[in-house]
Amino acid sequence: MKSEGHRFILGVESLTGLVAGASALVAFVAALVLWLTVGESVSALEASALSRAAFTAAALGSRPSQTRLQELAEAFIPGGGISAVAVMMNDTLAMAYPTLDPAERSQWETVSHTARSGEYNILMVVDLPPSLKAGRAAAAVMALFAIFLTAVAVLTPRYLRKTVLEPLRNILGQADRIDEGGGRSAAAADDSFRKLVDQLSMQDRQLKEMRARALERAETAESRSGAVLEAMDSSVVVLDSRMKPTLWNSSALSVLGPSPESWTGEAALAPFVKHGNREWDSELGGRNYRFSAAGGESGETVVLITDVTESLQLERKLSEESALADLGAFSGGVAHEIGNALCALEGFMTLLARGGDSERTGELLREASLEVDSARRVVEAFRRIAVESTIGSSISCSEALAVIENLAESKGVVFRGRNSLASDCMVPGSAVILTRILDNLLTNAIRIAGRETVVVEAGFTGSSGNFVFSVQDGGPGLPDDPEIVFKPMYSSGEGDGMGLGLTIARRLVRAMGGKMTAAHRPEGGAIFTVRIPAEERKQ
Repeated sequence: MKSEGHRFILGVESLTGLVAGASALVAFVAALVLWLTVGESVSALEASALSRAAFTAAALGSRPSQTRLQELAEAFIPGGGISAVAVMMNDTLAMAYPTLDPAERSQWETVSHTARSGEYNILMVVDLPPSLKAGRAAAAVMALFAIFLTAVAVLTPRYLRKTVLEPLRNILGQADRIDEGGGRSAAAADDSFRKLVDQLSMQDRQLKEMRARALERAETAESRSGAVLEAMDSSVVVLDSRMKPTLWNSSALSVLGPSPESWTGEAALAPFVKHGNREWDSELGGRNYRFSAAGGESGETVVLITDVTESLQLERKLSEESALADLGAFSGGVAHEIGNALCALEGFMTLLARGGDSERTGELLREASLEVDSARRVVEAFRRIAVESTIGSSISCSEALAVIENLAESKGVVFRGRNSLASDCMVPGSAVILTRILDNLLTNAIRIAGRETVVVEAGFTGSSGNFVFSVQDGGPGLPDDPEIVFKPMYSSGEGDGMGLGLTIARRLVRAMGGKMTAAHRPEGGAIFTVRIPAEERKQ
């Protein structure tokens, strides 16, 4: 036998369905009544418009005119319900008052009457009063509301049964089973309730323990991922779906700056944030970095930033060394073959000069001799590229400084000695080699910028242990990539050089174990700097 609680549950289910169903029925009836009322009013309005159309057709007769149509329309329109009167001939608008646009005909609500002659139709454009329009809208809304209430009547009992009534029925069923000798026992019910509370408490404790373990695992995973990020040589930045940094290592702070919130607005990350690039290169703080972006399933993006400065420099150096090696081998062969030809040519010219007795022949031979000397210098330049690789001689820093100063004065340019020289300082090379290097640099600078803008500086830098000298000018400057000026055969287009001077000079500096660089001067022009490692003078 069902308990009072069970009967109550059934009653709730039935009552909920009945209330929702009755509400839906009332809404449907209201919508139907409203729709019928509006329809009756519209029918009356259309009947009135039809009678007016018949009157208009009779008044216009067999020859309708715009003037007569306007007189009749002005009598109808103020009374309401009619907004315009038109005459249609062969389904084409012949005249109307007020003026109508035929393109809007599909939007008109009309009543039509055919004239007795059958030659035309009178078209009454019906203007529904605002009350009827509002009635139609209300009927539509009421119908939608009735549909909504019907859905509620169907779904609400199921929802209540699943979320409220079924759990309540189970509890009541357990309560019905608690009895002693066919009767009810308050003690047994209390004991059952306590067991239920204990079971719920145990489940709550288990949930808390699971939550604590999950948090501990999450913290451990986060700690490990942070340690992994810090251990990486590359910089790592994690961006969320809104392109905001959420995770990074200390290396990223040193590369991108101490303010993560401003990173996505910087030029370094712009290729990905603004253009969606997945791999790009950027220069930051004078160093070259390669950026790689990879997306995850959760919408996050991991950006890996790798310092490739040394790699690019090594690639450039290897490429340059390879080019120089190829050029050296080629230059050796060219120098040998052309040198032989020049020697033979010079011998023939000498013999010709001995036997020549005209002044014109002597002049031509002197000019040819000058051209041969010029060609011999070109051959010598090629030969130097082929043979200069290492230098075993050395010179003291004071002697090197004197060589540089004397050459600068002989060229008529400004010389400045920098810092103090160590008395026991020695550098690889010789006076001839230093003269050759500096002469190439000065010849270039004077030809391009003019003698008055050229300045030579030299000295020993104790902090770096290098003997350093530089040539700077106020000329037009260097290309965007200054390294290009050291390429063989490169020429600025000014003068008659072959583009080998700077190539030979750098090769000599490298043979001395040093380094030659070219850079833009902030105030304009270029500066070439030579750094040669210095050693203590051997006793």
